[in-house]
Amino acid sequence: MELKGRNVLVTGAAGFIGSHLADRLLAEGARVTGIDNLSEGSLENLKKSLQETNFKFHKGDIRDREFLHTIVDKIDIIFHLAAFTSVRRSISNPLECNEINVTGTLNLLELARKYDVNKFIYSSSAAVYGNTPQLPIDEDVQPKPLSPYGISKLTAEQYVLIYNELYDIETTALRYFNVYGPRQKLSEYSGVITIFLERLKNHQDLVIYGDGNQTRDFIYITDVVNANLKATKTKSQGNIFNIATGDRISIRELAEIIVKQSGKSNTKIIHDPPKLGDIIHSYANIEKSRQKLDFSAQISINEGLRKVIQWYMKN
Repeated sequence: MELKGRNVLVTGAAGFIGSHLADRLLAEGARVTGIDNLSEGSLENLKKSLQETNFKFHKGDIRDREFLHTIVDKIDIIFHLAAFTSVRRSISNPLECNEINVTGTLNLLELARKYDVNKFIYSSSAAVYGNTPQLPIDEDVQPKPLSPYGISKLTAEQYVLIYNELYDIETTALRYFNVYGPRQKLSEYSGVITIFLERLKNHQDLVIYGDGNQTRDFIYITDVVNANLKATKTKSQGNIFNIATGDRISIRELAEIIVKQSGKSNTKIIHDPPKLGDIIHSYANIEKSRQKLDFSAQISINEGLRKVIQWYMKN
């Protein structure tokens, strides 16, 4: 689908991924409406988009149906990124997690059905897989989420897919692996790269939990944005896709590259006891994304780290 002139909605637009997506959609000529309740996101992330005449921002919550009614009418494509994202908080507050991630998604799907939205692109998570022994992880692996957060993302996925089957809405679910890049907020869920960079900036040693041999599949933010755009332009409806590089790197090696590229050679890498329940290895099989979504990541871990280190040290 051509994006130029299309009316597009981005939920969670003030967040890390949502703000990058909004910027790119505007560059592609779309008319973009962004919504966010600003509980996690920041208008600072949208300072570029807010200068564009084709961008409108509304503060609001996806749990508020009346608010959403005023937004979704005349929208062609919905990119749904708004979410409760903290694994730890989902364990202490599963009801709120469910209300946002499941009921909020269902609210949007119902309005997409009512207003004949053409496409619905849902941002899911590799957290749905849990600690699977099968590597690389493909989309047919039996999901075994380890938290209410993982369960909520999986449940919302199922709603997204059933709306394609029952109501003929073109829906796609994208399972992100470890996304990193500029604007990523420092938090317990922000990911090890942002945590490492924050410690570097504060002249602190890098802390690895365990021996550092655990591996992850890190994907740069611009590749994630490209995957979302691909989902609008291919016959991918009713499908789930891994969005990752298909490569893995150990946390120890990651730390060593960051120290080297940052030029802070005096930084030590120290080890603490492993975190209970930490997944040892996680990386994706991306063959389905290559074949059906025409997507493959373009930014290597070395190039991506150079970009994010430069940004982080300036900001």
